[in-house]
Amino acid sequence: MVRSMEQTQHPALRGALTGLVRHAERPAFAHVGADVALGHVRAAAATLRVGEMPARLALMDTTSIVNRAGDVMRGVFYFTKPWDMERCATPFELPANPYEIDWCVVNNDDEEWCFMLNRMDYLEDLAAAFLVTGNVEYARHALDLVLAWVAAHPAIEPRLSTRTLDTGIRLRSWARVLPVFEFAGVLGLDSMARILRSAGDQIDYLGERYLPKYETSNWGSIQTCAIVETVLMLAGAGNDEGCYAWALERLASQLPAQVYPDGVDWELSPMYHIEVMLYVLGTRAALERCGLEVPSLIDSASRGLSRGLAMQTMPGCVIDAVGDSDRLAVNGVVALSAALLRSGELKYISGVETLDALDLMAYGCGVADALCGVPAVVPQQRFFDGEDSGTYTARGSWGQHAGAALFLNGPLGSGHGHSDNLHVSLWVDGLPVLVDSGRYTYREDVDMRPWLKGPFAHNGLMVDGSSSSAPKGSWGYSDFCQPLKTYARHSGRFHYWEGAVVEHDPCAVLVRKALFIDEGILVGCDEAHCTGDHQLTSLFHFDPQLELEALAEEGADDAYGDLGVRYSVRRAGEEVAVFCTEGDCTVEEGECSLDYNQLSTQRVAKVTSGFTDSAARLWCVAPAGVRVEDAQVWRNADEAVGRDLASALRITTRDGSVYTVAFFHREVYSGVKAFALEGVSFHGKAAVVSERDGKRALHLMRA
Repeated sequence: MVRSMEQTQHPALRGALTGLVRHAERPAFAHVGADVALGHVRAAAATLRVGEMPARLALMDTTSIVNRAGDVMRGVFYFTKPWDMERCATPFELPANPYEIDWCVVNNDDEEWCFMLNRMDYLEDLAAAFLVTGNVEYARHALDLVLAWVAAHPAIEPRLSTRTLDTGIRLRSWARVLPVFEFAGVLGLDSMARILRSAGDQIDYLGERYLPKYETSNWGSIQTCAIVETVLMLAGAGNDEGCYAWALERLASQLPAQVYPDGVDWELSPMYHIEVMLYVLGTRAALERCGLEVPSLIDSASRGLSRGLAMQTMPGCVIDAVGDSDRLAVNGVVALSAALLRSGELKYISGVETLDALDLMAYGCGVADALCGVPAVVPQQRFFDGEDSGTYTARGSWGQHAGAALFLNGPLGSGHGHSDNLHVSLWVDGLPVLVDSGRYTYREDVDMRPWLKGPFAHNGLMVDGSSSSAPKGSWGYSDFCQPLKTYARHSGRFHYWEGAVVEHDPCAVLVRKALFIDEGILVGCDEAHCTGDHQLTSLFHFDPQLELEALAEEGADDAYGDLGVRYSVRRAGEEVAVFCTEGDCTVEEGECSLDYNQLSTQRVAKVTSGFTDSAARLWCVAPAGVRVEDAQVWRNADEAVGRDLASALRITTRDGSVYTVAFFHREVYSGVKAFALEGVSFHGKAAVVSERDGKRALHLMRA
């Protein structure tokens, strides 16, 4: 038995730990025999309909699964699956004999490699490879890996191989492959007894090492969900395990703390949002498999997280590398949530008709059938206002070739949060154009880690080339700006966001006003208010596959219009977008990381302009073939409004539609307050006049 937290924590923390740390009256599974546990595993195999899986998997492309499993059989390990939290594509060779593996080995100069090894997610590849090929050696090798780990850990004590997060993940990995082991005929009573004893020790270890911070961390919900799944697999629905009740009690506390009312995980990283969501969905599925009622908090968290993820996706059901995330396709995850929640809208967003092969194995044929039986329904809502998380999205349609935009301006979140206030991402015609720069690594000794978390790696703005938001090391900050609440307004095809942050040293208010138009057009107005002489800088990071080609500075009658500095944005030589901006612009080479442990080169546009007391600057990114030109706001019908008060631009789309956008930069407190844009009267801080088929209409976006 491991030492309790009261033996290892400062006495002042003991009161805070009351009710959190679990002091087991009896060890987990002490009253569960190996024969009983094996019976529950056998029942789970029947409910999951494991016997039907080989025929279903034969209809899927499982080449990558079988290849990974074959490598593990030879002792070659790498971690490239989408939900490997810290991926490493470099293969490293360990002893092919599982009993010779050093479970604390560190490869790639990164302890995260060891953590990935001990999560044992590769067991699912081996189990699935058995179902696909019928070769029982895959299942035997997977069981040997489990038993070798058990033999190497006669007591569960703190070391690299037993971190609490990885222990929770490992328990769930074991629970998910046990029904396949039973179906393969490799799981005997002796093996079951050893696994049962070790699983119980690990659960007790998690209970006694539980920390208050786990209440709001993905570490906490992952551990407690894993305990629930493991207990249901080994002890069944009618169990009286104290750890089971404790885990459900902790989940009831964790989920409201971790999931904002808008459905976004508070850590503000889509990758870890998904990790929490997958464990909550797994717990939900385990309860339903055992015929148990799903608690309301688990139900609401399942639905909130699933919708929160789906609404954050870009075309093709992709997430940008926001916060500590990689850019990943999440079709399979959204499809899984659609199946478990019986949601036609989620199914449509996923764009797929069947579960992933590994999800079929883990969740069973019944869940796969549920997905097939749910009719896909086109979501009516195309925008998401995450008022709690500060996450805002909009799209022209739910098609794969649509335009879509993301606007961020919320709290920092956890250590996985980045300095991304006022950041924008943009997809044009289904392709990424403006992007987030990712995370790269968690190593403390790599300078790229805090740099990628900082403001210079995001599409934001700053005064005098610096920011109050200052990452410190891999997980901390020495300072941070003060975000103000974002204003959002939607009117037909127009979506407006206005966010602001307060900076200090010098004291400044930075404002970004962004208008997304359904055609994939993003118009911005960047403003700064800071007494004295200063410089406003805006950064725009382009997808690594894109190049920027400067266009002629003169000529109002060319195909691109006449707004400021203009660039043709090209992919493989073909123009995909145009970027226009006021101010001085230079294009530099930067680095980004769309996958953990991998760096890519990208183009970064740096826009600067000097100002005294206040500044306002327009910019626009639009699809190829769209014309952007300067426009004018008028006062009292005949007086041109100065650009210090209001700026405007006119956009002509490929189908001939015209959108004229105006932004006011301060309150109008003197003179005539009657204004017009393209002959249409209005009064407000942001407005659009649209002209389609000869008809003009006013859209007031900000009063």
